[in-house]
Amino acid sequence: MGSQLVEVRLSADIVAPLESAMISRRRPESVAFGLAGEARLSDRRLLLIKKVRTLPDNAYVKNSGHGASWRGSATIPILNEALSENLAIVILHKHAAIGPVSLSEDDRASARRLLPMFQNLIGSRSHASVVFGETHASGMALLPDSDDYAERLRLRWLGDTLKDFASDGVDLAQSDDPLYESQKLLIGGRGQASLGHARVAVVGLSGGGSHVVQQLAHMGIGEIVGIDSDRVEGSNRARMIGSTALDGFLRRRKIAVMSRLVRRINRRVRFIGVPYNVPRQETLDAIKTCDVLIGCVDNYHAKADLQETSWRYLIPYIDIGLLIRPLENSSGVAIGGNVATFVPGSFCQWCIDFLSDAKLAAETGGRPRSYFEGAARQAQVVSMNGLLASQATSDVLQMLAGFESISGETVIKKFDGIDGTLTNWSVHKKTACSKCQSALGTGDPVWQRVRS
Repeated sequence: MGSQLVEVRLSADIVAPLESAMISRRRPESVAFGLAGEARLSDRRLLLIKKVRTLPDNAYVKNSGHGASWRGSATIPILNEALSENLAIVILHKHAAIGPVSLSEDDRASARRLLPMFQNLIGSRSHASVVFGETHASGMALLPDSDDYAERLRLRWLGDTLKDFASDGVDLAQSDDPLYESQKLLIGGRGQASLGHARVAVVGLSGGGSHVVQQLAHMGIGEIVGIDSDRVEGSNRARMIGSTALDGFLRRRKIAVMSRLVRRINRRVRFIGVPYNVPRQETLDAIKTCDVLIGCVDNYHAKADLQETSWRYLIPYIDIGLLIRPLENSSGVAIGGNVATFVPGSFCQWCIDFLSDAKLAAETGGRPRSYFEGAARQAQVVSMNGLLASQATSDVLQMLAGFESISGETVIKKFDGIDGTLTNWSVHKKTACSKCQSALGTGDPVWQRVRS
């Protein structure tokens, strides 16, 4: 039995159809086939389900055992689709149970028959069979170039709150740390334990990002990955939490200042600094290990890179932005901003015109990406950065601990700096958005040798 950990993630748009397919069938057990991209981390392998295919009712055959049986010919279109796109195949089925679940002997026998067949067809991918209940999941996976089955498996569903199914019959422990007694009145001991096990990336550590890091440390996030290549300048002191005059004089790295800030606030929290910007490979490698990504960047190209990385690895992405500009023909100013949470599978920045080809082209003046137009320095105010960062951090709390019931309406929060208000704006996914569909769940790039 293999010791490799396999984590299966489902994008937000396929969770509801999958549940419906599992519930509506008029038989004890039905299956669905997830088609997935894949990524390798140092401690686990990710199977990133980007689409789900089901079988028609007439494909199932009567079976005296405990598992579902179906005609092999019914899966041919699914196998062809996976083969043409070089995707992993994950068999999914549900047991109506609260508590630990496991593959039946019939399920295991079916997996031992089917997974090697999938591997023969698509040898570069891992393939798995997964059973889930209301709270738990388990399964087995066959990895490339391996005859052994990995049976350490996790299942995560993406939505307004991350839903992690317990595995190995073990629930996430409740936190009994007295430091968080007041916070646990809102999220409970289990919610605090979720925060303590979480890893959150913060990209951009100046105006908004420093506020975010500070608040995550106070909340007790297990690991904070801070990403920024810049060094502290004297002017940063007006907006960068934790910076000092000496930091500017010595030109210390911003990640060093944030590491010191976290250490002074909460030694239970680990800070990992990455001294590079997106899209350097070092930053992408760090981000794909995280549970939530927060972008505090002020250029469209960086936002586009974070958007793609979020979709590629099925990581929720929270974007904050502040814009202060003078009004034309007036002595007044307009102060606006946003806090937007993008859950892979729902709407993306391209869907709602946060990003566009025109904006990217204007940013570089039509030149290659390495060149950026010399735009005037934007105004920044520490209190307004802090307000947006606080909302983003609260959204992290909701994503990881689920402290409130979400109505299901998709919104972003628009900031009016004159009135000092955050207002919900309803937004929707564009079905024709090719940008988010092309990146969703693709995982690590796969380089295929072309024969001449």
